[in-house]
Amino acid sequence: MNQPFQEQKGKPAKKAGLLQVAATIFWGLFMIGRKGTWEKDGAIVSLPQVVIGAIIGAVLVVLVLITIVKLVLR
Repeated sequence: MNQPFQEQKGKPAKKAGLLQVAATIFWGLFMIGRKGTWEKDGAIVSLPQVVIGAIIGAVLVVLVLITIVKLVLR
């Protein structure tokens, strides 16, 4: 059984970097990809990384939508 938050086969799990978290949140927003897509390099995205990434992503989406509406209404 796959246990992402524990060591697998004697190797410690490495944390995902900023770009990996951003890519995961971006593609997750559109619900594109499979489980294997996120795990191909062996990095683990932790729960705090997902929560912070989702908050930042939501703020960015709202800001982009507000900007688009302001440009259209000009």
